[in-house]
Amino acid sequence: MKSTRILLALLLLLVCLPSINAQDTQGEASGKKAAAETAPPEIPLKVQVVLTEFDGSQKISSLPYMLNMLGTGPRNPHRAFLRYGVRVPIVTGSGNQVTYQDVGTNIDCSATQREEGDYRLDIGVERSSVSMPGSNGKETDWKPGDNSPGPQPLIRSFRDDFTVVVKNGQTAEGTSAVDPVTGHVLKIEVTLTVLK
Repeated sequence: MKSTRILLALLLLLVCLPSINAQDTQGEASGKKAAAETAPPEIPLKVQVVLTEFDGSQKISSLPYMLNMLGTGPRNPHRAFLRYGVRVPIVTGSGNQVTYQDVGTNIDCSATQREEGDYRLDIGVERSSVSMPGSNGKETDWKPGDNSPGPQPLIRSFRDDFTVVVKNGQTAEGTSAVDPVTGHVLKIEVTLTVLK
């Protein structure tokens, strides 16, 4: 009698199991659909990052970089990357061995759409350049096409991670830094354009 009850309970469980599983699957599907409906849309953006170097009040250089990317919600981040540079040959050791140093600009950016209608831009900038010590004590910038840098080039580097909050069409200053040797000031400005 006891074994008959156990057998009936097992049969009842086996009969009900497919319908319970189907309900769970339907519940998961409707939960995923609701989450997709509440997620903010991906908005195409253009982010311009301008690196400007000053010697006092005189502008020495202005380098603009453009990233096309998507602005997303905080749960679905999208990152854009830009790598631009050159490998510079550098003579090392007494045997005139040559090694190569990467020099240039790296930019990483993510854009998160906020409820207020603006965007949080998390930006990382890494920049390096080569200069040569001159006989007069001043440095001269090395550019691709110049003769190979001598055995003692100076490689300048700058790196910063920062956040700005901007609206469509707005420009914000991201960071400003002074080179400890030359006294040159590097400023980074960011402009956001929403593409429709």
